[in-house]
Amino acid sequence: MTAAGCSNPFVDRIAFRPPTAVVTSSPTCLAENIVAGLTGLGPWDTARAGNAPEPGYPPAEFRVVGALRCERGTDADGMRTIDLVRLDGDVLAVFSAFSADSFRFPDGTHASCVDFGVAPVGLWLIDDTGAAFRPACPSDPCNLQNAPYLALRHLTEVGRSSHPTGLDDRFTTGCEQDSHAAAFEPTTADDVAAAREHERGYGRVIAPALTLPVDDVDALVLCTYEPPDSEAAPDGGDVIAGTRTVLDRGSSAELVRSIVDAPLAPACDQSSTRVASTELVRPDGSGSTPVSSELDGCRRVAGLGDYRVTPPAALTALSSAS
Repeated sequence: MTAAGCSNPFVDRIAFRPPTAVVTSSPTCLAENIVAGLTGLGPWDTARAGNAPEPGYPPAEFRVVGALRCERGTDADGMRTIDLVRLDGDVLAVFSAFSADSFRFPDGTHASCVDFGVAPVGLWLIDDTGAAFRPACPSDPCNLQNAPYLALRHLTEVGRSSHPTGLDDRFTTGCEQDSHAAAFEPTTADDVAAAREHERGYGRVIAPALTLPVDDVDALVLCTYEPPDSEAAPDGGDVIAGTRTVLDRGSSAELVRSIVDAPLAPACDQSSTRVASTELVRPDGSGSTPVSSELDGCRRVAGLGDYRVTPPAALTALSSAS
């Protein structure tokens, strides 16, 4: 489920609701469309090849008592699992947040938006009979609303069931062609002054909370590559494949936190010959902010608004991964 970041938030909006969700008596994390969303692959068990109902608007008469969330996990041998996580807490607040109206632009309206934003891949709200539905995240014209994510953060995990997949990779992500690679541009002192002034007046320009995992980020897959127009690709060809490294979740959270808190990068017109890139996602598949870091040259980070300085500890971690 994708959304977009908008350059003009002041145009008129039209409220709407998606189709009402289908209630099922057997919520699962092993349905084909959920497994594929979490792993990039179909089910490993052909007996579980059916799809779960698509997310929809909360049914009016549904009496929610709990929640289930599907996540990627890892067993003691380092093999990938699909985990069904049972959640408890203020589930009425979660139900209410998912019951908000969505908004879209009027027909014929054009706005400049950049694609980003993924909701949790497999989330179920359940009643006291065990029946459940998958709620659709309400949207604004250019992004997914944050309220459901903020309500879900207050729920507490009360149980977890893990199902082995037989897979040893978190994603099918390869680094042969890096779709998360950012194109770094030279900046001047005027560019930096404008960014600083904008940040002083409006705060940091970063993705919405749903889109930007930080302390709750999943294990990062780092891809290193050599950009077009580097010595390895002097004719402006495709990015050159590098290495692929997976960090553990603790190290991933530390890395992302240091980058989010980093200061604006100074003006620089140097070219980079090595770049590390990744996509920030949670274990439930939500997030999807792409981030790239120059490992030499200007040593900047792209993906969180204006260019920021790659912190020394982050640079060490990224360089070690490469």
